[in-house]
Amino acid sequence: MHDEFNKTILISSYAPPALGGPQNLYNLLRDTDPNSYCILTSFYNIDNLSARVGTWLKGEYIFYDSTSTTKNITDIQDNASSTIKKRDFVSKLKHFVKRFSFARSIFGVAIILSQIIAVILKGKKVIKNKGINSIIGFSDYGPAMVGSYILHKITKKRYLIFLFDIYKGNLFPFPGNLLANILEKHMFKSVDKIIVTNEGTRDFYIKRYGKDISKKIITIHNSTFPEPYLKTKEFFEAKPPYTIIFTGRIYWPQIRSIKNLMEAISEINDIEIKLKIYSPSPKDYLKKIGIFESKNIEINVTSPTEIPEIQSNADILFLPLSWHTQSQAIIDTATPGKLTDYLMAGRPILIHAPASTFLAKYAKENNFAEVVDEENSDILKKAIKKLIIDKEYSSNLIINARKTFYNNHDASVNTKIITKIINNTL
Repeated sequence: MHDEFNKTILISSYAPPALGGPQNLYNLLRDTDPNSYCILTSFYNIDNLSARVGTWLKGEYIFYDSTSTTKNITDIQDNASSTIKKRDFVSKLKHFVKRFSFARSIFGVAIILSQIIAVILKGKKVIKNKGINSIIGFSDYGPAMVGSYILHKITKKRYLIFLFDIYKGNLFPFPGNLLANILEKHMFKSVDKIIVTNEGTRDFYIKRYGKDISKKIITIHNSTFPEPYLKTKEFFEAKPPYTIIFTGRIYWPQIRSIKNLMEAISEINDIEIKLKIYSPSPKDYLKKIGIFESKNIEINVTSPTEIPEIQSNADILFLPLSWHTQSQAIIDTATPGKLTDYLMAGRPILIHAPASTFLAKYAKENNFAEVVDEENSDILKKAIKKLIIDKEYSSNLIINARKTFYNNHDASVNTKIITKIINNTL
């Protein structure tokens, strides 16, 4: 018998709980009717730490790479050590495959193709058994994007795409990049709506496919709830020892800029200042990429529930995007999820990113952050000191940041948009 309420299947390789980007998906769906959707996702892409301390959606979870069909993975973990060991093994295998090019060549094709097949086979059953009439595929390296497109072709169900990043031109392991190059144009032709997280991505695709594609594109900015930040102290007054805080995962888009900040801090001798990094990225990984603890740098891991208080106790919130990366297109169209939190945190934001990025342009247009768009240690040091010393300037940035938040990033507002999309009323 069909479930008369589960009408939309959300297909995502990465779903909440997660200490990173997928948290935006949680924020958008937290207050939607849990009977209006189900999530087809990867059991093994939800790491053990996120499963224990992260926040789960109320809708039904279905895993394309596991026989488990419950979202209560915390119960599975607490009562079955074999599940934790299995997830740890898969995590180590993924790390091994990513690290060595020969491993990527040998295992990459088999892994990605098998995941796409798993999404199609499991998705087809779910669509039939639950009376699904809409498919939303979320951007990833292949399984969700390709799987949802093929499911649409097979079932003829309404088809939507939610892009957290650009698809074609992204840095996917083979054959993910090849499939993106071949299929993106066909996907965009078939799709009913394309949801993007900023105007920079919208403009990028209009330039790629022409003005007609704009009719399909809906912008829903990365979103969060203001309440946790409203409980924190509102008055800003920097006091020594001063603290710069970065929260979130660290990988290639941020590494170079974070190192620039580390260098600038090491050169500041007239004031006492520390960089505190709160990241789920392992310390041994961070050390290998040149980010390590020192007298002025601390690296910590914390629960998402503690992040608002941590951010609200900073003197400066740091938001980096790097120069000379593997993909300028990704950097130029990115709006990191943590920006949304920073806008509500009531603390001045320091953005260190290329002038070509949407992030830098967005901040300048709305005057909510100090932007250093050059790789120049002296300019970076001056920006840090300005945010600490010039209280009136920093207070104005904070006011503008919250205005920007309520204009574009309030989850309670954006949830109404995603609900209309799910219900096919937009």
